Amino acid sequence: MEAIRSIHRLLARSATRFRAALTVLLLIALLAGCGSPGPTAAVPSRTGTTDRLATPLPTAPPTITATPKVTASPAATPSPSVPPIAGAKQTACPGRSRTARRGAVTSGVSRNWAGYVLGATRGHVTCVEGTWTQPKISCPTTGRTSVAVWVGIDGSTAIGSIPDSSATLAQTGTFANCDSGKAQYGAWYEFLPDLRNIEPFQLAVAAGDKIWAQVRWLGKGEFIATLINLTQRVGATQRWNLKAAPLLTAEWIVEDPAASCSGSSASTCTFEALAHFATVAVNGAVTISGTRYRLSSAPFPYLRTAISRSGRTLATPSSLTSSGFKVTWKAS
Repeated sequence: MEAIRSIHRLLARSATRFRAALTVLLLIALLAGCGSPGPTAAVPSRTGTTDRLATPLPTAPPTITATPKVTASPAATPSPSVPPIAGAKQTACPGRSRTARRGAVTSGVSRNWAGYVLGATRGHVTCVEGTWTQPKISCPTTGRTSVAVWVGIDGSTAIGSIPDSSATLAQTGTFANCDSGKAQYGAWYEFLPDLRNIEPFQLAVAAGDKIWAQVRWLGKGEFIATLINLTQRVGATQRWNLKAAPLLTAEWIVEDPAASCSGSSASTCTFEALAHFATVAVNGAVTISGTRYRLSSAPFPYLRTAISRSGRTLATPSSLTSSGFKVTWKAS
């Protein structure tokens, strides 16, 4: 019996030593990485260091950052391209631009002109241009009425300081006619004395269209008349030779066209009834001996003329401003 109890005591001590040894081996295995790591075990790095599963340090911002999206303003939106003008080129009267103290303005009356005449008391007029909006006319149910708006070189009689330039007239402009209640609009040119009647340009013109017109002397008696409908982007030109042109006056005129004339003077003419056009605003420029002036700022004498017949005023021009002038219809 004593021998059996000795064996039991020996086995107990061996088991205790075995458990202790096993515990040591497990600890060694865990420390050496041979065990199965739990979900929070460290992960070895390639360098042998341990990356901790802690919150990483903030990463430095990249060198190039994304540009925030910028919404274009309406002003930066490209505008649609303006179509070219067919049939003519818009070229301003040449010369070095100058703003001068306006010359004296004399008022007068005419049987058929309302507007302004500028007299070149020194030098020569070589270009005149003007802009206006084609006026809409009101038509009576019966009869015929007419009105024309134009720019020109020469064609004026001597009035006050305005020299006589009546030997020739180069002009271009637009017209509006009423015939039996129907309005018609168009464009034209005329070179007097060679052409005794206006010649039509094959251009479409409608009430409200923006018009640009120019008469230019090219030298050696040659003129070119250009009219452009800026609204419809169409234009036309006509060249003519007037060798005897005095080149002494420029005109911006609203006219009551003549129905017929028995001579070269307006005093021999009968006129259409002046069409009811309300108002028309005219602006422009002129070149005199190489210097370009605005309509309202040339250092030369002006004639301001209204249409008056048989004691009745039919149309009157306003005073000159930096925007030109306006002609107002009064009666037919």
